[in-house]
Amino acid sequence: MDYVIDLVIIGLSVGMVYALVALGISLIFSGLDIVHFAHGEIYMLGAFIGLMIFQKLALPYVPALLLAIVVTGLIGVLIERLFYRRLTRAGGGYTVAGMGMIISGFGMSIVLQNIAFLIWGAKPLPFPVPFGMPVEVGNLTLPMSYVWIVSAGLLIMVGLHLLLRRTMLGLAMRAVAHNKDIAYLSGINVPAMISLTFGVGCALGAAAGVLIGPINYVQVQMGLGVLIKAFAAAVVGGFGSLPGAVLGGLLVGVVESLGAGFISGTYKDVYAFILLVLVLMVKPSGILGVEARMKA
Repeated sequence: MDYVIDLVIIGLSVGMVYALVALGISLIFSGLDIVHFAHGEIYMLGAFIGLMIFQKLALPYVPALLLAIVVTGLIGVLIERLFYRRLTRAGGGYTVAGMGMIISGFGMSIVLQNIAFLIWGAKPLPFPVPFGMPVEVGNLTLPMSYVWIVSAGLLIMVGLHLLLRRTMLGLAMRAVAHNKDIAYLSGINVPAMISLTFGVGCALGAAAGVLIGPINYVQVQMGLGVLIKAFAAAVVGGFGSLPGAVLGGLLVGVVESLGAGFISGTYKDVYAFILLVLVLMVKPSGILGVEARMKA
């Protein structure tokens, strides 16, 4: 029984990382109608920025995490304003330029990878954080790194919830996500809210990168695998649903951990997609997704 609990705890910690990345993807999609295929590289960039702040500025881990979130969020705003916005056209609101945005996302992924390679090189870099002694809970021994990931992830999600539900900025962001034309006519600065939404989504990806950095090495190629798992998590939970992204991420992490523990770690990347197929067979819109109805 203790072995199962250990696997579930490991799965929840890894799933929290997937959930944060999936949350950023879903936030950007719900607010901007953009499927952001470069989000794995934002996750990677955030991890490198956090590592550099931690090492070069000699800041403690928590301030380094917070500063990396802010810096990466600002980089996200800059990317949206300089690149993605050129692929949209104004018309009372913003209308995404379909296939051009998808291709642009793949292109941005390659650009960010190469920039990271030029700055930090291809060698994996350690992120040595002294988390402290493991926590003893009965017969279980929990590494502090896992406790940090789950605790910090929950705090970030609570902060996002408060931002979206309890502030005027959050209200404006939700209004733009619901209907850009009506938000524009209501006096909301739609372009600014689009940039803010994109920046917050990128900040969530950066948080995931900094949280997983001390467990795994930080490297240029680290974003691809997480992006695939995060997309699977977003679809399992219901693409575009923020609570669904969290639920999907945690489920993917737990299923992956249990599959690796009881079947084989060799195929651990497959378990997420088995879960994805099973969920879509039962509910094609995802667990918390809403069925889209076409109007005649």
